[in-house]
Amino acid sequence: MSDLKELSFAKVATVTGIDAKSVATTELYVVPAGKTFIPIMVVIRVTAFTSGGKTVQAIASFGGNAATYDDFLNSVTYTVANVDYFQMDRPADATAVPVQAAADSFRLSIETGSNATTETWAVDVFGYLI
Repeated sequence: MSDLKELSFAKVATVTGIDAKSVATTELYVVPAGKTFIPIMVVIRVTAFTSGGKTVQAIASFGGNAATYDDFLNSVTYTVANVDYFQMDRPADATAVPVQAAADSFRLSIETGSNATTETWAVDVFGYLI
């Protein structure tokens, strides 16, 4: 019997504890051997937030291209003002979606960190395998 992730799109990964204040890359999902991953969307969930007079929003990219990790979503500004904030994000309709090969690392790259006192994200990755 086929795995559900091959019959429909599903949540393939959740990574918690991401500090949206820090410029860094975070591995979200590694494509299994013998498979190809088609990413569909990401959901950002804010799990901890303290404004502290925040004036700078986090800017982030997602993808599997090792240099910049921005071939799925490129330099998106995520405006966060409270905890329990959820944002679904995906490429615009009719936009080519990158295909991730076996062993590719699908990552989040925070390019500009938020200047909130505290801003912590959990990221869910949705897609399917072929």
